[in-house]
Amino acid sequence: MAKQRIVAYAADTMDSLATLERTCERDEARLTSKLVSLQLASIDTVDGKKVTAATYERTDEMRVGHLIFEEFTTENDVDVRTAIHKTKTEPFVCKGQAFIKTDSKNVIVFREKQQ
Repeated sequence: MAKQRIVAYAADTMDSLATLERTCERDEARLTSKLVSLQLASIDTVDGKKVTAATYERTDEMRVGHLIFEEFTTENDVDVRTAIHKTKTEPFVCKGQAFIKTDSKNVIVFREKQQ
């Protein structure tokens, strides 16, 4: 099994989906890893701080490509977005949830086609 790392991003530090996307791309490079999941979590503190837990899996690839984060509302929305990205040869990365400005959002992630 590949080595995994989990990074927690505080809900109040992510002001947009684009900020979370850039943060995950930075951490993929820093950790030499690929994003494999996003989920809601809370840190065991007095106030139960809300976080987005991003799981990364170690990779030997030097360039993994840019991420594409999109918000979805229904499973049909997921299917449509997946079909669109498949035609562009942009592979599915994960589907999960993330905190943006302390609100939970349903997120689907793809990876841009590498040139």
